[in-house]
Parts: sequence; structure tokens; C-alpha cells
Amino acid sequence: MEVFQTRGYEGTSLPDLLEGTGLSRGSLYKAFGDKRTLFLAALDRYTTDNISSLRKALSEGPALEAIRSALLGIAKTSAFAVGERGCLVVGSTTEMASKDEEVKKFIQQTFSRMQRFLREAIERGQQSGDIAKRHSAETLSRFLLCTIEGMGVLGKTGRTEKEMSEIVDVALQALC
Repeated sequence: MEVFQTRGYEGTSLPDLLEGTGLSRGSLYKAFGDKRTLFLAALDRYTTDNISSLRKALSEGPALEAIRSALLGIAKTSAFAVGERGCLVVGSTTEMASKDEEVKKFIQQTFSRMQRFLREAIERGQQSGDIAKRHSAETLSRFLLCTIEGMGVLGKTGRTEKEMSEIVDVALQALC
């Protein structure tokens, strides 16, 4: 995952993958067949892990606090050297979605799941009165998804955690 995350699909060579996985050429091909299959497995693992973390964070405690906590966690991983490595979903979207239909559909499904979890948390907050109802939960969830993915893009430029946290503050103001 880290090799593709750092170098992108096209920028990743077989020697990069061998070094990153610790496998020999024969073992790599036996386990995955080819670079694309390994990439898709890495993308699946990355999204599964991150969506699971997002879902867990959004389900803990009052909705607004859960959203704040989730966004601050993303802000932290989007800052400094970790952020410069980049988000595999953001990188895959910009590099491959326009030319690989399977990757495009996979990322669309990933974004749909993320937005659904965000929408459910927002709806919970709107029902409790923690989140304003001036915008629909659907619109707010799409806005937060854009905020999350935007932090992934900005992170590639070496932003600080403080800068990323300020983005979270502004996003939370849109919910109140």
C-alpha cells in the first residue's frame, strides 16, 4: 500500500514492489499475478481499513463530537510526512479513474460508503439538535466528503496539523 501510496500506480516499478513487499519476483507473481492485481488488492485493503476507522469514529458519542473527532483524525494523518505520502484513494482517483473503469467504480463505491456513514451521523445530529437543519444531511455529507478528500490533496504539499485542524474548525461551523 505504501509503495503505491507514495509513488502512484504508474510510478511504481517491479523493483519498488519487491522492496516494499519483501517478496521475490516469483513469489510476488505467484501471489498476485501482476502489478494491477496487487494494486487492486492494496487499494481494497486501504479503503477497507480507512472506512472501518471512519465508521467507528462516527458512531461513537454525540454526532457532532464524533464528526469532529473523525475529521481531526483525518487532519492529523494528512499533515507532515504522513500526509506527504498521500492518500491512496486520492492518488488513485486523480491518476486512474478517468482511464480505468474498474478503479473508477471501486472509488465511486468507496465514496458512496463514506458519504453514507457521514450522512447517518449528520442525521443523528440533526435529530438531536446538535447539527442545524438548514442544509440536508445529503448535502452536508457530500460537503464533508469533499473536505476529507481535499485534506488528502493538501496533505501532499506538506501542510501542518494546525493548518489541517483549522479546516476542520471551518467545516464544523457549516454544521452548526
